[in-house]
Amino acid sequence: MTAEIVLMWIALTIYVAGTAMFVIGVVFEREKWTHRAVIVSAIGLVPQVASMAVRWIRLGHGPYLGFYELTSALTLFTVLLLVGMAWRYPKMSSAGIVVMPLALLLIAAAMLAPKGGLDVGPTLASYWLFIHVIFSDLAFGCFVLSYGLAVAYVIRARSADGPWARRLSRLPDQDTVDRLSGRFVVAAFLFWGIMIASGAIWANEAWGRYWGWDPIETWSLVVWLIYAVYLHLRLTLGWRGERIAWYAIIAMPIAVFSVAGIPFVYKASIHAGYLAS
Repeated sequence: MTAEIVLMWIALTIYVAGTAMFVIGVVFEREKWTHRAVIVSAIGLVPQVASMAVRWIRLGHGPYLGFYELTSALTLFTVLLLVGMAWRYPKMSSAGIVVMPLALLLIAAAMLAPKGGLDVGPTLASYWLFIHVIFSDLAFGCFVLSYGLAVAYVIRARSADGPWARRLSRLPDQDTVDRLSGRFVVAAFLFWGIMIASGAIWANEAWGRYWGWDPIETWSLVVWLIYAVYLHLRLTLGWRGERIAWYAIIAMPIAVFSVAGIPFVYKASIHAGYLAS
C-alpha cells in the first residue's frame, strides 16, 4: 500500500471520528464534543492534503482525473468549508451532523474506486481545466453547506418543542440559519457559473467547440438553472423559511449526481474516460 493511500485511510479514519463526535455532541447535547468534532475534522484535512500532494507530485497533475481524485477533492473542499464556517460562526458547528456524513460517504466512495493514475494528454494540459475543477469543488462545498443548514432549519421547524429543537438550539435563530443557507447558494451559484464558463473555454481548446450538449455539460447547466430558480424564488418572490429550505434539500441530490454519477450512467460521455476510471 503506497504512502498516499495510507494517508488517505488515515484521513478517512479521522473523519469517521469527527462524524461520530458531531453525532454525540448534537444528540446528547454536549457542546464541547461538537466543537471538538470541528477540530478533529480539521486535523483530518492534514493527511488528506498530504496524500493528494504526494499523488500530485507522482503523477504530475492535480486531483481532477478519475473518480478517486475528483471525489477526494470534493470531500476536501466540503470539510474545509465546514471547518471555515464553524470557525467564522461557532454557533453553526452543529450543522456538521448533516455535512460530515455526506463528506464521509464521498471519501468512502473514493477509497472503493480504482486508484490508478491517468496521464495528462494534450486535451488536459490546460490551465482552464484547473480553474474549472477548483470552482466546481468550491461550488459543491457551498451547495453541501446550504443543504446542511436547510436540513437543520426543517428539523427545528418541524420539532419546535421537541428533542431535536433542543439538540439544535446551539444554532443561531431560524432567520439567521435561513439567511446563511441562502448566501451559500449565492456563492455556489456564482462558482458554478465560473465552472461552466471555464469548462467551455477548456472544451474549445481540447475539442474545438465551446458547447456540445455532452451529458456532463447538460447536467451542469441543469444544476445551474435549478439553483437559478432557487435564487429567483428567494430574491424575487420572497420565499423564506421551510419551503425554500425544502427546495435546497431536494436540489442537493441532483448536484451530487452531476459531479459523481453521470460518468457511470452515460458511458458515451466525452468526459467519461477522465471521470469514471
